[in-house]
Amino acid sequence: MKKAMVLIAAMTCLSLPAAGLAAPRGLPVGQCINMGNSLEPPTETGWGGHAIADADFANIAGAGFKTIRLPVRWDSHAAKNAPYTIEPAFLARVKHVVGAAQAAGLNVILDSHNFESMHSDPIGSAPRFAGIWKQIGVAFAGQPTATLWFELENEPHDKFTNANLLEALSPALAAVRATNPDRPVIIGGEYWSGIDSLATLTLPDDPNVYPTFHYYEPFQFTHQGAEWVDPSPPLGRAYGIGDDAERLVRDVQKIRDYTARTGLLPFMGETGAHTTVPLDQRVQYHAAVTKAFAPLGVGMCMWAYTNTFPFYDSDKKAWLPGLRGAVGLPDATTAPASAAASPAPVAAGERQPTAELQALDDSLPGTLINDPSALDWSTFGTIMKSKIVKSADIPGGGAAMQFTLQSLGVAAYDAGANVPIRTALRGKGDYVAAFWARTVKSDAPDGKGRIGVRFQQNVAPYAGFGDTVLTVGSEWRLYEIAATADRDVPRGQAVLGLQLAGARQTVEIGQVIVVEGAKSIRQAAAPAVPAADPELPPQLVGKGDLLNDPANRDWLLYGKKQVAKATTTNVYGRVGTLLTVSAAGTNAYDAGAAVPLRDGIAVGDRLRIAILARTVSASTPDGQGKLTIRVQQNGAPYDGFADNILVVGPNWRLYQIGTTASLALAAGKGQLALHTAGAAQAIEIGPVYVLREGTPSAGMGE
Repeated sequence: MKKAMVLIAAMTCLSLPAAGLAAPRGLPVGQCINMGNSLEPPTETGWGGHAIADADFANIAGAGFKTIRLPVRWDSHAAKNAPYTIEPAFLARVKHVVGAAQAAGLNVILDSHNFESMHSDPIGSAPRFAGIWKQIGVAFAGQPTATLWFELENEPHDKFTNANLLEALSPALAAVRATNPDRPVIIGGEYWSGIDSLATLTLPDDPNVYPTFHYYEPFQFTHQGAEWVDPSPPLGRAYGIGDDAERLVRDVQKIRDYTARTGLLPFMGETGAHTTVPLDQRVQYHAAVTKAFAPLGVGMCMWAYTNTFPFYDSDKKAWLPGLRGAVGLPDATTAPASAAASPAPVAAGERQPTAELQALDDSLPGTLINDPSALDWSTFGTIMKSKIVKSADIPGGGAAMQFTLQSLGVAAYDAGANVPIRTALRGKGDYVAAFWARTVKSDAPDGKGRIGVRFQQNVAPYAGFGDTVLTVGSEWRLYEIAATADRDVPRGQAVLGLQLAGARQTVEIGQVIVVEGAKSIRQAAAPAVPAADPELPPQLVGKGDLLNDPANRDWLLYGKKQVAKATTTNVYGRVGTLLTVSAAGTNAYDAGAAVPLRDGIAVGDRLRIAILARTVSASTPDGQGKLTIRVQQNGAPYDGFADNILVVGPNWRLYQIGTTASLALAAGKGQLALHTAGAAQAIEIGPVYVLREGTPSAGMGE
């Protein structure tokens, strides 16, 4: 089962397999069920499950299942030192369970589950892992390969990724092959073996190795209220809303694409929904997943027989109504009728579903048509990771979605997120969306993020309007787009699309507000802010004319070993940027920031440069940071002057230098470069001031 949120999907066009191609190679799993929460807790039934009885397998086979998957926590029952001996009594228990299942006519997938050290230190744990699998191979070497299959490790995650998967698993596979040369072996990919792991899964060159994936999408539905998930998705999420149908189409296409690329047919090792989901909804979910994937021949293994995501009520000794029929098995029972009515459309003048949303609606022009308090957006794109981040510094609610693009997409829409809209979009209607955003890092030439935004339909052909590409700086800012609809989009298919693959970047997007019947909501949506500080600190008042905007934090940030983070300070200016450099560069300018100068500079101009800064940490002999500064052109060849090295201490201080310009810079063509790669360090920089003095000031050295 999943223990962390995975919300990744890809937007692809549906294609049909070419005629005449050979059938893909896959295991004949058929309909399968997991014996969950039995042998994979630290001790048997330690998580409140039921002890496996021999009679369970006759019950499972009688229901029409062909295979059971047996998760086993070998890690808790083997010695820590070589030869890593498995407890004899535990090994005997596993062998008995496998034999009982086979006696009932069932295939068995024997799975290593929760081998925790393999996920935190896969390479370091590989010898012990292989030593344990060597013993498993010996114990089951005489079993028929047609009915017993090994799955090396469940749901790789954390530091166990597709980048090191083969290296970490190869010793265990070799240990198995020494005694089981032809036995089918199953391997799943990174990120909890979600469906998107198939895109980067590389298998060993072994004709008897087969791929698997797990399917719990949408996670907000299947794991609502799950106590082991932090944060737990809220209760009440129904299935079949938003882009649920579109997600299934996209995910089925991922299997088609994988099969076409590899000639292999992966099986679904886990799928299901938590008992916190009403039974009628669980039946609907299983039916939809089965209908979508079964035509491809994908075997599906339900989680689980009993406990947590159960098909069978062990206390009542009865199969839960409707679930067997939902997965294509004979079933004389009927699922309970849904007690939940479909939500009514939201129209102008109707009340919002909560008092908080109604209060927000009342404060906005037009009509609020989304839920700004929700971050359960549908994400897509195999090149992207996403997670929720929380901080009191995030405006508009203290939470945001962070998106990290691992590579540049062929098109901006290759990865992104869809924010659900609760109403239809009406042709000729006015719509406006506003959201808080910032760029954490970007490989774009200007160091800024790129967010494509459009109102659109979330099913093919994804028609939309209002296409806008926003350039997003490093500081939190409220961005807004407005558009007049040129088409109707039905209710349930309308979303605000955020396209993020236009740069290799990490961006954060906070509260999103979508309104119908307005041209702008910027003023209403912006929270109250403290009164602005004076433009200049007292020590600079009257010293000259500003050539930059100290409030503009849209700096160009660069350097592969540097991470930038916006901060809030309690000193003059109140805003800062923490620049953390993990290792010193060959040159100080290998990382840093560039502060734009709006006005031109003439040769002979006397300049005063002032920087509010402090060092948080530094790997230097005296523990003080090194900040190299330079006034220069903002494009190649980056000619400049006023090269200085500031030694920055641990306390906030306004560092000042004076210089005379030896190079002319036209308006908009200059910048103050702040180079940080002179040491491994973390320097926090507040407001920066560049002034042109009327006359040189005595006492200021070059």
